[in-house]
Amino acid sequence: MPSRRAVLCALSASLLFPPRRAARASAPLPMIDTHIHFPRARGGEVYDFAVATALRELDRFGVERAILSPPPLPPGARRASLSEISAIARRAPRFAFAAGGESLNPILQSTPADHVSADLMQHFVAIAEEIAAAGAASFGELAAEHFSSGRGRHPYESSPPDHPLLLALADLAARHGMPIDLHMEAVPEDMPFPENRPQGPNPERLFANVARLERLLDHNPEARIVWLHAGWDLSGERTLALMRRLLERHRNLAMSIKTDHSGAKPTAPFFPDSGDIRPGWIAMLSGFPDRFMIGSDQFLAEETERLDLWRRFIDALPAELKLRVASENARRLYRLRELT
Repeated sequence: MPSRRAVLCALSASLLFPPRRAARASAPLPMIDTHIHFPRARGGEVYDFAVATALRELDRFGVERAILSPPPLPPGARRASLSEISAIARRAPRFAFAAGGESLNPILQSTPADHVSADLMQHFVAIAEEIAAAGAASFGELAAEHFSSGRGRHPYESSPPDHPLLLALADLAARHGMPIDLHMEAVPEDMPFPENRPQGPNPERLFANVARLERLLDHNPEARIVWLHAGWDLSGERTLALMRRLLERHRNLAMSIKTDHSGAKPTAPFFPDSGDIRPGWIAMLSGFPDRFMIGSDQFLAEETERLDLWRRFIDALPAELKLRVASENARRLYRLRELT
């Protein structure tokens, strides 16, 4: 009879490295979540039980792979290192990882666009090269316009999308075939900060950034930019018309969709009353079926409302879009191999 220790070891292994099973006809379509956040454990260490808990949550919603992304941290914030982030993917292969939110973003936020020295540029590029060499799926999460929630130390961050550091990163991303994950609230023209959003450390006025995003996209058409959080619009300006216009103009633009009740209702994917997907969203996805993916922005230590909404979103899509949005686009864009 196996010992209690052997049974516990086998259980831990089965959670961290579950065997592949033949798909059942009634099983929900497997999803790849390209943008999740993992809680920082005590002392920066990642414990087996925390990873196992996260994997159980992904199993519950039919997420077969997930890309772990550090949030876009401001200068001076406590952060996990690249080695800590990449260690999760080594220990639990269902996770891939992005990097740069913990290292590149603080440099971006603390450097005015007209104060980029040659030494700073060299330092920034060296960190990016280290991220690529570590096997990251993307550079991210980087912030061009990030609103503060007004809670705790959640920061307001703003940096122009055509910042010289981001242009240099685009060249490097194109060379390595890695996308850049960009967090940017849409500001087509200078505008007051939205009245319906918490003030906190947020500014009174916002400055136009959409044209500057287009300059980033035009800088290197081989650099793939993933504009995060489509459907979770805090400025009220990320409309279907704006997204379609940018997708038509820029073949290197892709988007990940986030479903969350806290965004602007008129631009959200779901009707607020019925919960049905708006026809305009279906039309946009159908017009650009290879450009959209899941990116829940779910923190796995918190309530999993976003994963639940995503499951509903995928299940409600027309058959010809389900597989592409659920997994195929993510697998191609982020170069994710099949699990064995």
